Amino acid sequence: MTTPSPALLRPILETDLPAMAALEAELQSFPWTAMQFLQSWADGHRGWVATIGDEVVGFAVVSQVLDEASLLTLGVGSRWQRRGIARQLVQQLADEASERGAAVLLLEVRKGNAAARSLYRRMGFVETGLRRGYYRAEEGREDAVLMTLTLDEGGR
Repeated sequence: MTTPSPALLRPILETDLPAMAALEAELQSFPWTAMQFLQSWADGHRGWVATIGDEVVGFAVVSQVLDEASLLTLGVGSRWQRRGIARQLVQQLADEASERGAAVLLLEVRKGNAAARSLYRRMGFVETGLRRGYYRAEEGREDAVLMTLTLDEGGR
């Protein structure tokens, strides 16, 4: 069973971007850079951060075009994982996307990321495709699994 999350969620502020980039660098072999986070912000992508005290411990970034929302990146600090924070973030994005008229929430996840794929399936996402060689990997490329969550007015 997952330990209840001690995190509070709030919308991302531009001042959060450096902390998000640092967290991403801790988590990923090929992370988004601070410049990519800044460009995403400039492009109008938004999302939520999870905080404990003054520390950003997780984040999720989404873009929305018409009735499709796309989860662009999600991360939760290593010491805060398995506490429901990722679930909280994804649910918040789904709820907000639904309120803004999205019919679906889409994402790509590394084929080898069994924990994330399991979380998404438990949240109602369905695997809908495969992008071969989508992600850079230590040895070449890794496939991405496409997943889709159909939204209703309640975010699910």
